[in-house]
Amino acid sequence: MIVVRDIMQSDVVSVTSDLYARELARKLSGEDISGAPVVDGDGALVGVVSQTDLVRLAAREQGLRAAATAADFHATPGYDDDRDPEDDPGERDPYGFFLPEESPFSARAVLDAAPESRFDTTTVEEIMTPAFYSVRPDMRVPELADYLARGRIQRAVVVEDGRLVGIVTALDVLRAVADGRLEG
Repeated sequence: MIVVRDIMQSDVVSVTSDLYARELARKLSGEDISGAPVVDGDGALVGVVSQTDLVRLAAREQGLRAAATAADFHATPGYDDDRDPEDDPGERDPYGFFLPEESPFSARAVLDAAPESRFDTTTVEEIMTPAFYSVRPDMRVPELADYLARGRIQRAVVVEDGRLVGIVTALDVLRAVADGRLEG
């Protein structure tokens, strides 16, 4: 039976808790990742931080609720559910979330152009989730799959002797299933 060590990614991008949110956004964007473990100066895991934490910070910056429900989006006054968004290009993507690849705008350009804000004064430590749970490299992959499913999480940090040694994702488990490595 394969274990976490067999499917985990050991080349992990991590950050420190003193990094500012804007620097974190640049790092996640530049590495094309959605989150990172947070380690102290000795490499010990202290937490995890993700793009969701940055979105919550942005929502607070704008005075918006970060936890909107689907009903909030359909309850917009004056919104006509029967209206065809193709009639108005701005209606299709009013906030510019889905820019085409050939767009002259980029995440880095938006970050660089943004005026000073909470992103320049808020540290990772203030927005991260402290690390209370992790998995061991010798954990069997079916146990890992159960852990991820029960916790409704997409990734887990792998810790050995108090040190970050890797990260494993639901996609890593799916790859092992697809490759037939969980059989037998």
